[in-house]
Amino acid sequence: MSHNKTLSKKLQGEVANFFEYAPPARLGRNLRSMLMAYLLACEDGHSFDMNDLLADLSALFELLDTAQDELA
Repeated sequence: MSHNKTLSKKLQGEVANFFEYAPPARLGRNLRSMLMAYLLACEDGHSFDMNDLLADLSALFELLDTAQDELA
């Protein structure tokens, strides 16, 4: 898989616009709360790979934390 190390100007603008309306700190808190509520409700019997989901969400939370730090 090829990984670009830079974002296009268009994507940078879209990310900045998104974070203007969904601040990273708030989005991260809401996603964490939603995930925890879901996990507590389900407890087991997931129909998907939970390890992949948790790894992806962990990476997303780290991205949101970094974005919040840079925007603060």
